[in-house]
Amino acid sequence: MSGAVSRQDKPAGRARERRPASRSRSATPRAGEGSEDLARAFELAAFVESASDAVVGVSAERVITGWGEGAKRLFGYTRAQALGQPITMLAPADRGEEPGALIDRALAGERIERIETERVAKGGTLLSVQLSVAPISGEDGRFVGAVGIFRDLSPQRGAEEARRAIERRHQGVIAELHETLAELQKARFEDLRRLALMAEYRDDDTNKHTERVARTAALLANELGLDGETVATIEHAAPLHDVGKVGIPDTILLKPGKLTREEFEVIKTHTVIGGRILCKSRFPVVKMAMEIAFTHHERWDGNGYPSGLRGEGTPIAGRIVAVADAFDAMTHTRPYKRALSVEHAVGEIGRCRGTQFDPRVVDAFMRLDHHALVDATCR
Repeated sequence: MSGAVSRQDKPAGRARERRPASRSRSATPRAGEGSEDLARAFELAAFVESASDAVVGVSAERVITGWGEGAKRLFGYTRAQALGQPITMLAPADRGEEPGALIDRALAGERIERIETERVAKGGTLLSVQLSVAPISGEDGRFVGAVGIFRDLSPQRGAEEARRAIERRHQGVIAELHETLAELQKARFEDLRRLALMAEYRDDDTNKHTERVARTAALLANELGLDGETVATIEHAAPLHDVGKVGIPDTILLKPGKLTREEFEVIKTHTVIGGRILCKSRFPVVKMAMEIAFTHHERWDGNGYPSGLRGEGTPIAGRIVAVADAFDAMTHTRPYKRALSVEHAVGEIGRCRGTQFDPRVVDAFMRLDHHALVDATCR
């Protein structure tokens, strides 16, 4: 997605996974005892070790024979402390048989790819890890041990737990919102507007973002030829597109610098949180608001979130609000970005036609008065 569009749409780069070196003729050690075979194979595995992975060599007797720098960082043991120790020293009490079973499979020639399990670091810290195991063979073809590559999943697990903690902390807020939404079934649109503002007051000093997005969305819906009732429903529902931000901590939502991958994953949950807050209502405005909250960061090319919907698989209201929200985000200052010129923002919307945005919605947007869209008082 374009760098100028809302920062929620900019996925953080994903680290390329490394695979353990496969057993090939170029990796076969020269003649020698089993311990020499293990040492040479371990050196090859350590050579391709990525910065965040731990490489551990193990003999057929389940003894640690190789210990890379990544293993030292992950598990806390020095090379001298680890070499010669049983591999079971890294296994939790309830997984004591697992290392031996994996070694047996490797000695039978099996290559084990990216299983998720747990291991214990020095001091008793329990780690969530992804483990790959490759067999090591000698010159005679006999399997003499294995190399295991461990990837620390603890940061990922921490982000998941943080997300769950956020949802738990906001159960009370969600309950109150559902109660408010029940009142909205009596068409209390003023309360609905205030609910939308609750999610915006932290990163929009004017508290006009929701109003501008609603107005632009209604103009787009009308330009697309939708019926009057649908246009009105979209205008009333659009202000709730970011209601899920109530579940995003200020430290992430208002962070002035670049988000980490884990922080970006938390940001993305505002769509799911918003959908959950607004679900199970029979009030048509709230039903559409739930649809918009959940889908306004989907993309026409299928590379959006949270569901990766493609083309017309995203509801028309979500496709409309995606354009309205992106334009308003680009043309107004936020704690983490400066405003772009109207001309620049319009150019970015046009450039993303057919990739990020529905081409028909972009064409309708191009026919609007763009300078009037940045002023919430214009009618």
